Amino acid sequence: MRNRLTYRKRLIHYALKCLTVLLVAITVTTATQAQQQSFTWEQIQGRFLATNPTLRAQAQSIESSRASEITAGLRPDPQFQNDTTSATLGIYQEFELGGKRTARLQSAHLATSISKTDFANARRTLVFNLRQAFVAALLAKSDLDFARDNLANYQKVVDLNRLMLQQGAISRADFLKIELQTLQFQTDLDDALLALKTAKATLRALVGPPNLPQDFEVAGDLRAIALERNLSELQQLALSNRPDLKSAETGREKALADLRLAKSNRWPDPTIGTSFLHTGNEIGGPAWFQPFYPKGNVSNAMGIGIASISIPLFNRNQGEVARASSEQLRADFLTQAARNQVLQDVETAYTAFESSRERVRLYEQTYLAQAKESLDIEEFSFRNGAASILDFLDTERTYRATQLAYRQQLAAYLTNLAQLEAAVGAPLTP
Repeated sequence: MRNRLTYRKRLIHYALKCLTVLLVAITVTTATQAQQQSFTWEQIQGRFLATNPTLRAQAQSIESSRASEITAGLRPDPQFQNDTTSATLGIYQEFELGGKRTARLQSAHLATSISKTDFANARRTLVFNLRQAFVAALLAKSDLDFARDNLANYQKVVDLNRLMLQQGAISRADFLKIELQTLQFQTDLDDALLALKTAKATLRALVGPPNLPQDFEVAGDLRAIALERNLSELQQLALSNRPDLKSAETGREKALADLRLAKSNRWPDPTIGTSFLHTGNEIGGPAWFQPFYPKGNVSNAMGIGIASISIPLFNRNQGEVARASSEQLRADFLTQAARNQVLQDVETAYTAFESSRERVRLYEQTYLAQAKESLDIEEFSFRNGAASILDFLDTERTYRATQLAYRQQLAAYLTNLAQLEAAVGAPLTP
């Protein structure tokens, strides 16, 4: 009997041990899955750049331009001719003069460079759009956390005032006003939850639904990132890095190459080759066959020389030269316009960034502390009967509005910083 009890105890102990191990494994797995469902900005950006169909389509234009380089570098194929009326065999080769192939290759190389900077410019724009969506998700997440904390803290206020009502310290009318204010906190919570779901849906649409799980979290803090650079420095940085400006500058070089190519095409290309001529006696056969070979004695001849060359008497490619000259002037104007646009973009983005930075500074140095101090004073006064319920509720609404406005200013700060980085065309923060 004692052995059976001992065996049962060991069996129960073993089962509990296995259950503990299983629970630990489930907990670790759940924690791992939860960790995998939280994505930082770098992770989301990496998935976006690797899978975005617009960028992948833009990348194919680079491959197309490289294929055009191959075509531009090809030389004319030799020609084989055969004339059976005189048994003539010949091989002829066209030779390009005036540097046509060199100018054609240079134009194709520059077209590939433009494709690369166009790809970088598309990437710049799309990453900014993604950054805006990520900041919106951070704002919604921060608002949701704030709304939850507010609701929990205010519920404590309601519970405390319920005790004061039971003790006769406040009237039921005042208590009802306090309790009804809970609806505003619950509404704030629902609004923040909806905003977060909407922001995450936007992120999934940009990154691609297959690349982000249905239920994921954004990892990061809604905080101001310091930037100590002046406008002049940022404008010079933009002039060196903006890919659309680089495309315009390369387009100007390509227009010059196209003009050189048009001028090269004024020169005719000679065709040089060698041929072998054989004539002989009539080949036996029906009468209709005779025209294919001439009659007479056998005769062989071989020669080499210019087979053909155009005489540029009327067509000297005047129209293409004029068009290429006009395109060169147009490329110069477009480059200047792109340069002016870059400077304007940086100045506009920097002005907006400075404004949001100043507002965040005012909230952090003045208004946040004042709103919290005002709420603490009013709450203490209300509990001690020195303030009315309306004053307390009004102060509480002011505090909540100040906190929400501060978070919106932080989001505006980060968005304007992303806009400034996009305007400069280079990262400005670590």
